[in-house]
Amino acid sequence: MAFEPDEKLLKRVDEPLAWLTTVTPTNRPAPRPIWFVYVDGAFIVFSQTGAAKLKHITANPNVSINFNTNTGGGDVLVVSGTAEIVEGIKASTTPGYLDKYEALYAGIGSDVAKFDAEYNVGIRVTPTKSWGF
Repeated sequence: MAFEPDEKLLKRVDEPLAWLTTVTPTNRPAPRPIWFVYVDGAFIVFSQTGAAKLKHITANPNVSINFNTNTGGGDVLVVSGTAEIVEGIKASTTPGYLDKYEALYAGIGSDVAKFDAEYNVGIRVTPTKSWGF
């Protein structure tokens, strides 16, 4: 059965930050903050070449994406999925990415061309299930 995004997930995909958790070679969770867009039923993330998360995904594609809770600890959402490294995509040509993040580039000392060059590895996370409360 294919994953169907629910209303809770669709309300959260505009948030600027989530956490991608990969699994290390010693089977430890490794959460990292990410910028992402949700396009055609998958999360698209960009990474720097050589980042540990890329090695983790290559060895074990099972990941989760966790959204921040509200201040009272509610509004929990965790999405489990399968990650794959995607060649030949850029943040600047991924639907919605620049709309969501271009204004934040200066805060990390970047611009469109520099971000595309530095965060040049695409990751697609295809959701398999979600839960939350």
